[in-house]
Amino acid sequence: MNPMKKLLTLVAIGGLLGGALQAQQPVQLKVGDIDVGKMDYDAQKTPSFQAGDVKGKNIPNPRDWLELEVQFKVNGDPKTVVKELLFRYYIGFKDQTGSARVLTGDVKHINVVPGEESYSAVYVSPSTLGEITGNFRRFQPSSVEAVAVEIIYNGVIVGGKSSLSGARAKFWESTGTQPGVLAKADTPFALLWLDRYADVEKPSR
Repeated sequence: MNPMKKLLTLVAIGGLLGGALQAQQPVQLKVGDIDVGKMDYDAQKTPSFQAGDVKGKNIPNPRDWLELEVQFKVNGDPKTVVKELLFRYYIGFKDQTGSARVLTGDVKHINVVPGEESYSAVYVSPSTLGEITGNFRRFQPSSVEAVAVEIIYNGVIVGGKSSLSGARAKFWESTGTQPGVLAKADTPFALLWLDRYADVEKPSR
């Protein structure tokens, strides 16, 4: 091979390897590196799907789920990737006796690209909502007292947001928590809007 061509080839290969190594460099996040935007929650009907080779069935009264969606963005070099971010959710209610109840649950997002607007979503099942509110058919979003999320990277809280402020921001600390917040992948909504939400780590079988 011509020496000049050989040199150019080596430079090109070096550039490619350098880019790949840069993309694989571990990202170091600190407090303030994640911006949390809107936190929207509302009732969502159980989705209805059609399948081949089965008879369709009418579902006159699809039940209500609670959906909480969080908008976020990681600040940093878009050529890198954040391998894991743990989102810990808290949703506060007043139950049918007037007592405070706080549900919690975790979602582990993977391969998050800095600089991109991303979304995360969690759900509360109709049966859990019914047990809290006393109504197993319909859910009123006004039953929610507060919502919050903590974003954890390598065991450190690097971002988050609460719908309450001041001393009440961490409302779950005074009431305690119980499981009940579900990742999207654990609900009938798993196959919907895939490109809207950040990837989620699949549970090992």
